[in-house]
Amino acid sequence: MSNFDERFFKDLLKEEARKGPGIDLEMHEAFVEACQSFQDAKEAKDAADADLAEVNRSGGATGKAEAEEMVKMWANAMNEALERCVEAAKPILEGINLMEYDLEISLLRTAVLTRASPKGLAKFANESDLHGQLIETLLNSKKIMKDMIMGGGAYKNAFGNAMKLYTQIMAGIQKDRFQKVNKKLAMAAALEFCATQTEFDTANPIDAQKRFDHYQKAHRKGELDPAFSYFSTWEYRMAMNNDAPEEQLKWGRDMLMAFAPHIATIYNEQWRYNYIVKTDVGYRTPKWTSSPRTYQQCLSGGGREGPRSWFGRFICQAFGIPVWGVKQPGHVAMSRWTPKGWVVNFGLPGDWEISSWNDRLGSDFIEEVRARSAVSEQEYYEKVILLDCLADACKEKNKKIEEAGFVNPNKVWRSLALMQRKIFADDATEESFQRSGPSVVLGKVEKYIQEIDESAPPPPIEVEKDGSIIIPASSYAKAADKKHVRHHQAFGGGTQLHLVDGEVEFEIPSDVEFKSKEYMLSAHICS
Repeated sequence: MSNFDERFFKDLLKEEARKGPGIDLEMHEAFVEACQSFQDAKEAKDAADADLAEVNRSGGATGKAEAEEMVKMWANAMNEALERCVEAAKPILEGINLMEYDLEISLLRTAVLTRASPKGLAKFANESDLHGQLIETLLNSKKIMKDMIMGGGAYKNAFGNAMKLYTQIMAGIQKDRFQKVNKKLAMAAALEFCATQTEFDTANPIDAQKRFDHYQKAHRKGELDPAFSYFSTWEYRMAMNNDAPEEQLKWGRDMLMAFAPHIATIYNEQWRYNYIVKTDVGYRTPKWTSSPRTYQQCLSGGGREGPRSWFGRFICQAFGIPVWGVKQPGHVAMSRWTPKGWVVNFGLPGDWEISSWNDRLGSDFIEEVRARSAVSEQEYYEKVILLDCLADACKEKNKKIEEAGFVNPNKVWRSLALMQRKIFADDATEESFQRSGPSVVLGKVEKYIQEIDESAPPPPIEVEKDGSIIIPASSYAKAADKKHVRHHQAFGGGTQLHLVDGEVEFEIPSDVEFKSKEYMLSAHICS
């Protein structure tokens, strides 16, 4: 058994604890003052929000206009104070380069020790000699600690188990052209599933190894979105953390490509894949036909905001698209990556400002998304991540989850990290979100798109030697409602007809001779 007890990790944390680099006193005071102004404005805005909510609950019109005006006034005050924080932070940030000091591994180690806690690390390390060796390896590997923290940290801070899962998955990775992607996938799976997450409507835990295997095999076979090869570890976590079992994820891809392959090629990337929610997940009271519930039942049984958003997230993640769940006042939605930026689908007016997920505000999430996309991973690591680690070293801990994302005069380093993130985020453009490069695999979706010939005439009606008449579904004469009728090339070859709620008529050419008085009609249907 390992002899790493809680005292060992506490002493190690004390050894690593340090004060931050010196800051000019005048600059420090100016920044703290700006942060205090922001906090004052935020507290006033929170109080104004509470007053407005109370007015709305009472149902009276009296005082509503005044309450709304107060909310608007303090929101503007917050924005003005935040801009002062940015301006006060800039000269400080310009003078800080944590890579110049011999601090990097110490800062990373402190972050892991703080977030995992000495008690949590000791508990894991003393479960077996192997666990003790894993913790020792982790705390002495700058690269692994960097990749873990850069990847968003271990889910529920289970760094020990993340290290164990990462080591296990990496042991089976092949050295081939997929290795670079698979290393990031391995880290993403380890970080995301190191603490228990369960499959949809069950108590079955999601297995990190199986989830990794599913996505690396699907990627190797070309079943995923063309951008999948180029996501970061942080983004891969959001691509693979759906609660569907692996076989349902596979079903989702197969279903869409057989039933409605045109939805996988929509030019408006906001609706690529998840447009099927609009066409086929009926807005109604859901009909669950068995237990546990499944995503197949979402498609067939429909539902309101919840099931429709669930299926939208599911089908995007089945194709490897990063997704972030969205809750809004009295509403559920989803958000997703596109090559032009992250967007909210099925949401209410207000988008990110009224959104949250797992106690994180949408405004905080989208700022991190934009900041990470605006600069290289290395620059984000040096300028934001290490500042966050320094905040851990200086014991600037957020006591409540909702404190994250807001500057605080008592947490200078944490606040500086947020200001640097905001500066990066403000520089993001549509091009920042492109994920492309030399391809390691020709995806099936890409190949399907390449083979589409929209100018090709409808295939002819044919007569077989036995008298059978073959009528291609797309060779109809006219459609009663063209808005709801679509014909296109089938993913598996040939053509297909997609009816949402329309009708078509077929005409048999005059040169087709009927050799029998009775015919049996048969059709190939995907439902």
